[in-house]
Amino acid sequence: MFLKSLGAAIAALTLAAACGPQARGSLTPLEGDAFLGAADAKVTVIEYGAPTCPGCKGWHSQNWAQLKAGYIDTNKIKFIFREFPSHNPPVDAAIFSLARCAGTADWFPLIDEAFARQEQIEMASRSADGPQKALISLGAKFRLSEEQVKACIKDPKNLQRIIDTQEAGFARGVHSTPTFLLNDVEVQDPSFASLSAKIDAALGVAAPAPAATPTEAPAPAEPAPAPASN
Repeated sequence: MFLKSLGAAIAALTLAAACGPQARGSLTPLEGDAFLGAADAKVTVIEYGAPTCPGCKGWHSQNWAQLKAGYIDTNKIKFIFREFPSHNPPVDAAIFSLARCAGTADWFPLIDEAFARQEQIEMASRSADGPQKALISLGAKFRLSEEQVKACIKDPKNLQRIIDTQEAGFARGVHSTPTFLLNDVEVQDPSFASLSAKIDAALGVAAPAPAATPTEAPAPAEPAPAPASN
């Protein structure tokens, strides 16, 4: 009896592992802007970006961890990511729709994962089968079933949000990704060093004083010439 029960338990575990995490019973899509940090922060940084944009992936790879640790997790700024399909618009729109359906807690993690899979998704989108399998796999990581993935991508509310956000971006002079605004002023150099200096200035944080230049020791005095002998 024990062996029979054990066998049934192992079979159940094997089936669960094969099927992956259970899909969500219901969805609570994200409404409005996706943001991290303090909602009422003195400084707001907005990124207009896209998950298939190589420049966006490059910026996130080089700067995101520092910005998040230094300013977002400490609630010094509010960071908003706005949808701006650019490099591969249909696939960008599909990924943004999945992020909306994944909800508030998983919106940024899903975009991060899309960046990590960027090359794979791009290659799939250029294949005869298209990106559907890659998108279903991306959604599955966040417990979205195949049916939920397909419904999210086709949801007119999700698509309208993306269109409205992109049109609002155009109206503000945004024409490429990634584009960053700090308190509604475009940031020309979004590297962490430059962005952090601008954030500190907006927060009223004084820049560190430059290190003092060590004073050079005076040169040893030359010995006076010996008096001439008679």
